[in-house]
Amino acid sequence: MAEEFVTLEADNSDQVQVSREKIKHILVGSPNVVKGTIHRLHTIDYAEVGFWSKPVIAGSLGESGDVVSVLIR
Repeated sequence: MAEEFVTLEADNSDQVQVSREKIKHILVGSPNVVKGTIHRLHTIDYAEVGFWSKPVIAGSLGESGDVVSVLIR
C-alpha cells in the first residue's frame, strides 16, 4: 500500500535517493490527554517523550484549558 505513494523517477545511476519531507504532529487537548498520548507514542517506539515540544496553552486551537504540543519528524 505504501508503494502507491512513492514514485521514483528513473535515472542513470545505480543508487536512487529518496528525500523525505518532515511531518509535523500536533496534539491539542487537555494536559492529561496530551501527556498520555505522548507517552503512548513513546511506548510503541514512535517518538521519544523528549522530542515533543513543551505543552503550551492552545488558545484558539482548542477549548478552555487545552494545551498544544508539537513533534517534527
